[in-house]
Amino acid sequence: MASGEQAGFIFAVTFIILFAGLTAMIPVDLQGTGSTTELLVPVDPSLISSWTDYKDFTKANMTLLGNNYFIYYDALGGFDWMAGFAITAETFEVGAKIYWGPFWFGGLDYVKFINDAGTNYDTSLTLSDIENDAVDGSAKYNIIFSSSGNDAGDFIFYWNTTTYATPALAWASSGLYCVHGVGFSPNTNIVSLLVGILFLQLPDVPFGINLLLASFPWASVIYIIWFIVKESLPFL
Repeated sequence: MASGEQAGFIFAVTFIILFAGLTAMIPVDLQGTGSTTELLVPVDPSLISSWTDYKDFTKANMTLLGNNYFIYYDALGGFDWMAGFAITAETFEVGAKIYWGPFWFGGLDYVKFINDAGTNYDTSLTLSDIENDAVDGSAKYNIIFSSSGNDAGDFIFYWNTTTYATPALAWASSGLYCVHGVGFSPNTNIVSLLVGILFLQLPDVPFGINLLLASFPWASVIYIIWFIVKESLPFL
């Protein structure tokens, strides 16, 4: 075995390991599609493009039952959902429906709301929490399932601050937009990022940049495959 080829093999393997590790350290906002509040334009939810799929609604889209507002939406991120607002406590709750076979008997796997600072509000988020977390009329939360801690997407509340001074005033007038997005999120894992790079499909990244990023790992992968096949030939 030539020493140069062996050194190349070691270099390629080392490069792939370092590349994967450095990719995992990319800041959330540079990982492509995520819950980017700058993309949220009040009064026009159709312009939201931060996720692979999303559901947006206001109080006007919800149904009042007793002292609570509810809305149901299906097939978002592989789950069916219920979002609710308790009038007396002024709190939001969101949960995925728990099915027994094909049937749903009202059970929900509630999500926990976590703001950008890492504060975990558990399964109930108040209008005051939203106001405290808001920046320029929008508050962003990563949401995780309370039962497993798995990623459930992102939830964003936003309103037109020129019309409503607080989220409470916006909610009262159906001007508080609630958006549940799924897709790439702060919990995007290393596998998703590597697959996106290798197949030139990093979202919101120009093709030329994606091609440049992909050329180095692909060159290493091809070299590793070539080396393994070459070294295996005498044994075939």
